Amino acid sequence: MPKRRSLISLLAGAAAFPTGARGQPAWTPTRPVRLLVGFPPGGAADLLARRLADGLAHGLGQPVVVENRPGANAHLALDAVAKAVPDGHVIALSPMGPLAVNPALMPARMPFDAGRDFTALVHVWDQPNVIVAGLDVPAAWPDFLVWLRSRPDEHYASVGPGSSQHLTGALLSRTLGLRMEHVAYRGSPAALTAIMAGEIRLYMDSLAGTIPLARAGRVRAIAVTTEARSAALPDVPSLAELGLTEVTISSWQVVVGPARMPPAVVARLNAELNRVIHTPELVAWMRDLGAEPVGGSAEAAAAMLARERDRWQRVMPALGVTVD
Repeated sequence: MPKRRSLISLLAGAAAFPTGARGQPAWTPTRPVRLLVGFPPGGAADLLARRLADGLAHGLGQPVVVENRPGANAHLALDAVAKAVPDGHVIALSPMGPLAVNPALMPARMPFDAGRDFTALVHVWDQPNVIVAGLDVPAAWPDFLVWLRSRPDEHYASVGPGSSQHLTGALLSRTLGLRMEHVAYRGSPAALTAIMAGEIRLYMDSLAGTIPLARAGRVRAIAVTTEARSAALPDVPSLAELGLTEVTISSWQVVVGPARMPPAVVARLNAELNRVIHTPELVAWMRDLGAEPVGGSAEAAAAMLARERDRWQRVMPALGVTVD
């Protein structure tokens, strides 16, 4: 009996200390963690990063400092992470462009290898794009499709070449057998203003920018680009339910670190990020922007990135999308 009690006491004591991957002690940062973002302060990516940083700091017991490094399609921020020491103290929030689209779109301009230079930590959210139209365009999909097919050379706007919104328009045009022309605007506010003024009649937007204007009846939201409808605009159909599964695009966000991060570091950061992502406050904030929180394992995030890179490597040559 004494031996049995000793064994039970030993097991209970061990359970009180969390362990990382493969039985290693849980990793703890020894100094502030830097979370890099490839966009200026104030945008959705920056605001998301700051919410993640606040929650991470609470869980890790160290400050988590957001560093904005805008420019070069977010390549500057990702390149800095790729070159950082892989000890968990430098990570980045990344959109789909640098890690999935740009390797196929501009391979000669990539300062890093998107498939080899990073460790996936967590898939943060999925956010639909949305087909936005002016009020003189039919709102119901069958009528919209008739209208669009009668104008095979119709122009559509996006926030820039190579963006997920540009690719949405290119995929839609190719799938429907049209020759829609792309027009780049400097940001969503400028493009939405152009839609409302009748300067252009179609715009591929991220859902967050369109929600308030669509709810106010100032623009038409025709369809969202994810497989399911968005809870933010539940009356707007998804392209998948309309039969256009080839055009499904999610403007996702992931957190990554440098390649070759120790398993214990990956396990701790993944666990803390999942905790933050699924807090009720952050879930509500994401869904108000039309995004859906994801979370999950680091392995699931890595698999998603590999699928997305493979998809755009296959699809990009047929789209004829180029950047100057």
